[in-house]
Amino acid sequence: MIYLYRTNLVTGATNIVRTFNHGGATGGINDAYVETSEGIFYFYAVSYDMGGHTIQTGANNVYIDHSDPVIIGAESTRSDWTNVAPVIQVRATDYLYGYSTNGSGVRSISIYDDYGRLVRNGRDTVTYVLDDQYEGEHTWTIEAIDNVGHFTKRYVTTRFDITPPGIDGTEISFVKPDGTTVSGYCQDNIIDQHVDDDIRRSRNGANSSSGLKSVILYKVNGDTQEAIYSDRTYRQFGFPDTHSFFDVYYDAGGEEISDSYILIATDFAGNRVTKKLTSQKALLEGFHTSIDRGSY
Repeated sequence: MIYLYRTNLVTGATNIVRTFNHGGATGGINDAYVETSEGIFYFYAVSYDMGGHTIQTGANNVYIDHSDPVIIGAESTRSDWTNVAPVIQVRATDYLYGYSTNGSGVRSISIYDDYGRLVRNGRDTVTYVLDDQYEGEHTWTIEAIDNVGHFTKRYVTTRFDITPPGIDGTEISFVKPDGTTVSGYCQDNIIDQHVDDDIRRSRNGANSSSGLKSVILYKVNGDTQEAIYSDRTYRQFGFPDTHSFFDVYYDAGGEEISDSYILIATDFAGNRVTKKLTSQKALLEGFHTSIDRGSY
């Protein structure tokens, strides 16, 4: 009779896992046992002959790892729109299921972009700060592999926008008689501007943008700015949208003269653009007041 014992080196429990009865056979005997449970085990066998004599023999420790590695930290990756390069920082562990005992160990952890290209890898930790080429919305695959080939995948999405909104208008550059150039000169006192956050403005080939968050036009006199609130000069947007736009229109000819106008647009990632505009009235007033009455 042969009794096969198994000691679980994680829990310390020992039990008989198989009994082999050979009925007094005297020849060479081979017995087999397949262990399918996960853990770290020590096996030994005790053999009894018909006369009650015993012999014991043991084997080397057996390590069996059925558990996939675990990826930690992916949930901390920033996923809302930002103009600061997102950081993917993750690590992997490989414990036996239900225990704090190491399994076979992590062989590698890797980060792949949404084209399947490897961007960073490490043994059990890895960090990647997004390059500008990944402006837009991208989904990343994080893969950890242990030393017996089990793997785990996690996915994270980043939204990265470093391109400010764009402002296109009908203004021109005007050169005064003294050679001074006035940028943003609005002829006929009409301020007519198109504002958007379209991806065509990105130098990095972004596939998405955060979209406009706010657009507002200000009157400027000295150090004072006064917001102009109307449905053609002011707009707040409720949610990120790559295709958002706003057309600003304002007739500055029917009011008191302002030194200039400032158009400010922001997007949901925190980018901001400012454009200074000058009305025809303000430019002409500048001509009038620059003439010395004592000279004629």
